Amino acid sequence: MNFDFIYHFLADLGYTHPLHPTLTHLTIGLVIAALIFRVIALLPAYGKYGQTARHCSTLAFLAIFPTVLLGLMDWTYYYGNNWIFPIKMKMILAGVLTVLLLLAIILNLKLSKSSGALLVIYLLSFLTVIGLGYFGGEILYGKSTASGGDAEPASAGIPSAAAAFAEVQTIFRNNCTNCHAGTNPPSSLDLTSYENVMKGGQNGAVVISGKPGKSELIRRVRGISTPQMPLAGPALTQSAIGTLEKWIAAGAPAPEK
Repeated sequence: MNFDFIYHFLADLGYTHPLHPTLTHLTIGLVIAALIFRVIALLPAYGKYGQTARHCSTLAFLAIFPTVLLGLMDWTYYYGNNWIFPIKMKMILAGVLTVLLLLAIILNLKLSKSSGALLVIYLLSFLTVIGLGYFGGEILYGKSTASGGDAEPASAGIPSAAAAFAEVQTIFRNNCTNCHAGTNPPSSLDLTSYENVMKGGQNGAVVISGKPGKSELIRRVRGISTPQMPLAGPALTQSAIGTLEKWIAAGAPAPEK
């Protein structure tokens, strides 16, 4: 099923970020709380907190399912269903966490509240969410490098079509047009003007309006397609990639005449 309309609707409202991180934080917070309350419950006077730990782990288990659904939607929209390594690891760890929390629910029903097995399950769940957080960070920051003296667009939003493409042009000028310009650029892709960007190169369009995850421009700068671009320089920062994605998600508007 195509969920692009949801992202387009949210972009019209000014929300251009992935959808699943908020629920991810909810799940992670509940797993951490379950471990903390389980440790507190080991103290003789505070055994009642074992019940709180059980409630937290149960809620975390329930939160996994909408989180995974939104995560799959984000994966399809932003990454075109590409199996880059951090996404593979996040999916594996999400499966592991689901099993661990289900075990916690079962053990809470079958074992005594003081069972050490429950503490082990909560600890393994905690380590799993650390792994999920790490690979989520790899997606956002793993390829980010400082770009020397290159100017980066600082604004998080896009105030107008003219300003939007001006920021995009700044990124191209600082990172891309050393090669992709002139009479015979690589792959016939000239990035010096809006018209040429939208025209694409010898392999077709590199920008698909409203679909950053399916645009070859984004796939190249993220390293989803190879070779990663820029070919002869440092990878674009996450800020720069985010600006390109927002511009495309907003419909790749032309500069105002």
